[in-house]
Amino acid sequence: MGNFPTLLRGAQRVALSAAIPLLAAMGLTLAATSTALAEFEIEEAGVERGEKEFEYRGAVHWGFPRAEREAAEEAEQEGEAGGALDEEEEGEFLRQSHDFELHYGITERWSFSATLATDEPLEKNYNVSSVNLETQYELIEREGNGIGLAFLGGYGIATRGGEADEIEFGPIVELASGRLLLTLNPFFTSQVGHNRETDSLGFEYGWRAQYGVARRWGVGVEMFGEIEDLSNAGSFDEQPHSIGPTLFYNPGGADDHEGSGNGDDDDDDKMGPEGPEMEVSLNIGVQLGLTDATSDTALKFQGSLAF
Repeated sequence: MGNFPTLLRGAQRVALSAAIPLLAAMGLTLAATSTALAEFEIEEAGVERGEKEFEYRGAVHWGFPRAEREAAEEAEQEGEAGGALDEEEEGEFLRQSHDFELHYGITERWSFSATLATDEPLEKNYNVSSVNLETQYELIEREGNGIGLAFLGGYGIATRGGEADEIEFGPIVELASGRLLLTLNPFFTSQVGHNRETDSLGFEYGWRAQYGVARRWGVGVEMFGEIEDLSNAGSFDEQPHSIGPTLFYNPGGADDHEGSGNGDDDDDDKMGPEGPEMEVSLNIGVQLGLTDATSDTALKFQGSLAF
């Protein structure tokens, strides 16, 4: 029995090593399907010193938003489009994006992350769209039920010509009760540089209500939206907003977490002699467009490996 902890750690390493190619394979599967748009991300408030995390986020979209359809129709009339409208009408048009993020906990409250965002917009080649640098500071640590609060600030460097860099900042709020966890991401944005097109701050949001249904499984609802320029917001129907269900899976979920991450955390479990334990988390969901400025349907996937 004295060898059991060693054997258990070995089994965890084998399982998590196998998870790395699994995450990569799922990302490549989405990448092989066709074209582009934004991923969907919910930032979490927790920070753990010394933790390193690799995260992949991908999204595949069906259906033209009205504004893009009108722009494509105008370009097609001028002989500039390459048949994208015909492909969409035949059910072949698909857009997607893929983000690859590295995250590191510098202290018990402060972390840093770098993200490589890639996509393939209409009539453009697949390429890197931006490099995003973010820092996060945890103001209130959530332990089980209660509130967690952090502040995030980031700078996005546009890598395509003619596009503006962007600053993003705002709070990350977590509210937990039993198996239910509510996470809120109300962020302000601002374009900077010579290519700026907005007159004031923008606003984007994401929220998630997650309920643990079993030790490793959870279900939830997520919603995302954006107002690019608060001084020229336009109507609700002119803004991108979407909502939909999400399924969560955490292979290393603890008994007291019941799949939602809301149980009491034991620091001794998190920080062993060799540092933070390795952990895989996965979620997949569908987003349904609520406005003419949003794609009709989107399939989103997120996978992370922390160690």
